[in-house]
Amino acid sequence: MAGRIPQEFIDDLLQRTDIVGVIGERVPLRQAGSNYKALCPFHEERTPSFTVSPERQTYRCFGCGAHGTVIGFLMDHDRLGFREAVAELAARVGLQIPSVSDPKSSPREDNEPLYAVLAKADRFYREALRSHPKRNAAVDYLRQRGISGEVAAQFGIGFAPPGWNNLLKHLDAPQDAIKAGLIIERDGKTYDRFRDRITFPIHDRRGRVVAFGARVVTDGEPKYLNSPESPIFQKGREIYGLYHALQAQRRIERLIVVEGYMDVIALTQAGIPGAVATLGTATTREQALLLLRSAPEVVLCFDGDSAGQGAAFRAAENLLPVLQGDRQVRVMILPQGSDPDDLIRQDGREAFENRLNNASPVIELYLSHLHRDCDLATVDGRTRMLERASGLLKRIPDGILRETLLGRLADLTHTDPQRIDNLCRSQPPKSSHATPSDRVKNQQVSHHKRQSSSPLGGSSDPGRRTPVRHAIALLLQQPQLAYLAGDPDRFADRGIAGLELLQHLLEIIRADPHTTTARLLEKFRDDRHEGALQKLAAWQPAERAVEREQEMRDALMRIEERIIAREQEKIIEQLACQPQNCVLEQRLKDAQRLQFLFDKLKAQGLEADTEGAEMSRLRNHFNLD
Repeated sequence: MAGRIPQEFIDDLLQRTDIVGVIGERVPLRQAGSNYKALCPFHEERTPSFTVSPERQTYRCFGCGAHGTVIGFLMDHDRLGFREAVAELAARVGLQIPSVSDPKSSPREDNEPLYAVLAKADRFYREALRSHPKRNAAVDYLRQRGISGEVAAQFGIGFAPPGWNNLLKHLDAPQDAIKAGLIIERDGKTYDRFRDRITFPIHDRRGRVVAFGARVVTDGEPKYLNSPESPIFQKGREIYGLYHALQAQRRIERLIVVEGYMDVIALTQAGIPGAVATLGTATTREQALLLLRSAPEVVLCFDGDSAGQGAAFRAAENLLPVLQGDRQVRVMILPQGSDPDDLIRQDGREAFENRLNNASPVIELYLSHLHRDCDLATVDGRTRMLERASGLLKRIPDGILRETLLGRLADLTHTDPQRIDNLCRSQPPKSSHATPSDRVKNQQVSHHKRQSSSPLGGSSDPGRRTPVRHAIALLLQQPQLAYLAGDPDRFADRGIAGLELLQHLLEIIRADPHTTTARLLEKFRDDRHEGALQKLAAWQPAERAVEREQEMRDALMRIEERIIAREQEKIIEQLACQPQNCVLEQRLKDAQRLQFLFDKLKAQGLEADTEGAEMSRLRNHFNLD
């Protein structure tokens, strides 16, 4: 177990997670053979020494020594705790973290009652849409919009009946509901916030209801009403529909950012996946990061009026500084006064998807908005445009995107791009990524303390290569090599340091033949073997698979030789107490003969018919098969 999160969940999470995708959202990676390389985010360097292996699902820096799994990367890079890192990855793939009972666990989170009361309200609103006597107007509206019962159930659409205390009467006590924004307390009175409205539950990335949006059923103001911010809901950090998109698609190829709840639901109803909305706010930096972490492509889909174009421009300002790697953002401006539902009804789904596929690059929208009222034929107009662009340029890190933007600005203003860069560039803040290397070093010191009595051998330094460590390192790097090792039980009770761990690894791989390096390492998090295994996993293996197989065979033979040598030592000790014991004497002769055959095999090979059969018999005699 790793904390109170079941190990089976960690295994499933790592199987669903692509380490290249996660790290690539934070570090610009380039492919180098079967791996990916980049400048290390944990220390300053000029030549890339940071490597990510999609096969092993691990990363390693040959410069500073940082290495680990995708969970460890998030802990060091994003400064998250273990549970937070797991929650981040779980939200990414649409999983909810289960828990196991633990008598030593800490008291429940302070926010748990808020989640509970919101879940209760969610059930109440959904049931009201099915059975409340005054639901007809809400049902008719949804039908007019073409929303099926299946899609309504998928998004948890509900109905807050007219009246001041329908939900309030349904609750045991109002305190948690007041804190969660469901009940209003004013002048000594309490009453329902949502009344005679269609409700849209807002889920966090773990699928928990954290707030509600609500649309008026008949005439009334405001048309849409949202929950206020609370300890578990900050509207600038949540994205409506993202949880549903993650649930519907294992790997999201594209997210479509629209303006409202009904736009999200209408696109889903039309069979167009990936629609989300930013809760009526300008897209924040937190939302921009979340969008780009969730999908390789984001399309902003806004109304063509001035408000819609302004929203698209503000979204671009927050998306461009965090846009990197193979991510792309494009913009689809709708005809003024139209929403996605209108276009799909008018032109059909295929035409709408063609619009999405032909959406403009976000950098073009940004530049067109910048010089909208600048006369680029004059010095003043060009200066004004560069001044407007300088704020964003200061926030965009070095890379292809920055160079592209500088080039386009240079073309538009007839100014040398290097001069623009020099004028706009300010002293960058100290990198928040400079300290994780210290954290890595501190963790290594911590691991070293835990490993002072290393179970992998006499020396506490797991960098010293022994046959057992070599075999473990090869298994960590390529678990499928376990088939060469035979029955794990043959390594039991041999009295040789590390063999018990090797046996344990082989048993894990036998139970899960398709496991990965990352999943193996996470099974040993907070275990006394963790530090040593992390270092062994960072050993550089042979490049070719056939060479790694031969390395494994050689390591296993040396282990068998060590077992036979240890067997001889034990027999000699026993003979000292039991002289002239014929059985022990014969066993010693057999062990010595097997050792001779091992030596001959390495030196010149065996005679297949006689010595090969003899070695097979003796290996079986000492339970080495």
